[in-house]
Amino acid sequence: MLETDKEELLIGLLSDTHIPQRTNEIPQVIFDDFKKRNVDYVFHMGDFVSYKVYEALIETFGEKKVIAVRGNMDFDSKLKETLPEKREFELFGHKILMLHGMGGPNIIIKRLIKKLDLLNSDYNIVIFGHTHRPVNEIHHDILFLNPGTTTPIDNKFTVISSYGYLRISKEKVEPEIIYL
Repeated sequence: MLETDKEELLIGLLSDTHIPQRTNEIPQVIFDDFKKRNVDYVFHMGDFVSYKVYEALIETFGEKKVIAVRGNMDFDSKLKETLPEKREFELFGHKILMLHGMGGPNIIIKRLIKKLDLLNSDYNIVIFGHTHRPVNEIHHDILFLNPGTTTPIDNKFTVISSYGYLRISKEKVEPEIIYL
């Protein structure tokens, strides 16, 4: 699925763009930053809402560079047909699980650990979205990474717009959250 002919990859991370529900487009500053840093891949953890958002990412970065899963708000039939609920893969020996997430934000890591039986898995990294809150935490030797949302206002609370990066090689895993 992912080409790893390089010694290190830089992955741009997005989730919960909610277009056109809550905004009209992904902020251009994110596209510009991804281009400036020359990302190898763009991961989107779901809640595109519109297939057009997925298409825009592909048009900008290329079909092979956009890796995505669908979220609980991705009712668009094209998104349902195109995107899986989760992806599992390995990069440089690091086993990665990519999914949207489920339930409320306060105990999502505990919920993911329990529902996915992560303590009995061999995952090193779990990349998710859903909560609109950025996460960059290690629990039980697993990195939990959520880039947050590019949508500035949620119905229940004000959130800060954010996105992220994951720099990964055999020797290192460096997550980064960027706040707008």
